[in-house]
Amino acid sequence: MGGLCTAGLLKKNGFRVKLLEKNHECGGRLSSESIDGYRFDTGPSLLLFPRTYTEMFTSLGVVGIELEEIQPAAYRLFYGGDGHAVDTLDLLVDEEQMVEQFEAREKGAGQQYRGFLKMARGALDLGMPNFIERDLSKVSAKSLVELLPQATKVNPLELLGPLDLVLRRFFKSRKLRQMFTFQSLYVGLTPQTSPGVFSLLAATELTDGVYYPIGGFKTIRDGIENVVREMGVEVSTSTEAEGIVVDGGRVLGVRTATGLVEADIVVCNRDLADSYALVEGDPRAVAYAEAKHKKLGTRAYSSGVISYLFGVDKKVEKLLHHNVFLNASDPKKAWKPITSSTDLLQYPNFYVHVPSKTDPTAAPEHHDSVMVLLPVANLQHSINTGNTALEGVDGVDGMDELVSAGRRVVIDFLTEATGGAFEDHIVVEKVIDPIEWRRGYGLRYGAAFGLSHGLDQLSIFRPAAEDEKIEGLFFAGASTRPGNGVPLVMIGARQVAESIIERHGHHS
Repeated sequence: MGGLCTAGLLKKNGFRVKLLEKNHECGGRLSSESIDGYRFDTGPSLLLFPRTYTEMFTSLGVVGIELEEIQPAAYRLFYGGDGHAVDTLDLLVDEEQMVEQFEAREKGAGQQYRGFLKMARGALDLGMPNFIERDLSKVSAKSLVELLPQATKVNPLELLGPLDLVLRRFFKSRKLRQMFTFQSLYVGLTPQTSPGVFSLLAATELTDGVYYPIGGFKTIRDGIENVVREMGVEVSTSTEAEGIVVDGGRVLGVRTATGLVEADIVVCNRDLADSYALVEGDPRAVAYAEAKHKKLGTRAYSSGVISYLFGVDKKVEKLLHHNVFLNASDPKKAWKPITSSTDLLQYPNFYVHVPSKTDPTAAPEHHDSVMVLLPVANLQHSINTGNTALEGVDGVDGMDELVSAGRRVVIDFLTEATGGAFEDHIVVEKVIDPIEWRRGYGLRYGAAFGLSHGLDQLSIFRPAAEDEKIEGLFFAGASTRPGNGVPLVMIGARQVAESIIERHGHHS
């Protein structure tokens, strides 16, 4: 999506643009797959920050994409493993209903929820315009000073302290706290390592709502790609970039299997963490790139994921559009990276997407399409902990064992939570594991969300979108600024395009 949006914005401003796509279709992780009448969103599956999407659609002239808000609950949470029947709570969009639900669980928690929501909205109001939408490469000391009056409206300890500790200030109930911790998954962290500033994710879900594009996320990809092609961008699919050619400290273009595609500017949408391995030509640039690649390999990465796609021949009544399954007895242990089948708990944490609850076109009538996302260790963590079976791209045996064991505990938890035989109704099934994520999308260590978002890799500490030494080399995507997730990648694409236009002028 970073490449598509950047290409469209540059073409709109008069640049000659070629887009090279390794796979047979554009969009990267933003994709939908249909199998025997069931449609699954295999990458992004919930739509936050809807304004960011609509602004990009307007900028590029994309029309006809229908975004529908998920109502009345953004999520349903299922809690298991505490010795009782599986318990549920709903993340309700209506503030008064949430207050009532919290008060019923813990005396005084209703008013505490109002306080938490105020804090989260403060983080959102401060963070979105100043640290996400703003191009930090252009931030001056003066502009940072101008932020001080607004920054004093929020408690820095609440922004920078661990999210888990922040939540303990508001809620005694573990289950109530857990309602606002699973969002850490989006940024590749845990509640213990996630800064409190990521409470803004809960704020946008509860303030702006959670949406779904009717027809699946592929409608967003297709809508943007179609407009980009109509603009005149030359799109070449099944064309892998095998090298970024540099001479005299500046890019000459991109090498493919058929030769050199010359370019004055290269915007690399491959995962930035693995992009420097492509630099070739100029010996000094290659040495610099090798050092960058090695250093990036030591940074912290988000989790890997195993995605289970299930087409079921019935409606799973207790599931909503978005569902989160959580271990209620030992949440801290449940967040530990899963490197092998022996790490799996009986009740693991995972996310379930059922788009057919909102969009009937996602499954045959009276059926449901169910996508399960099970967080596991990325390959870096697996290798560092001695699981060398997962080290190579062909390390399939070790992964197969984890995939099989994960499937078993996921289905058992689903069955207990929904009160019916789930496995007996599976008629379509597919699995995507971290090795496939790495192979398909160039994700270093198979980390599904790219570089994680700890404090030392957040905001200005995240890799910049313009290389500091190789002239004409830019980056788009999840591992550069401002971060991962489709809306942030769209914002990053706009920032990259604006930087290039500012540097090279509007072309006519």
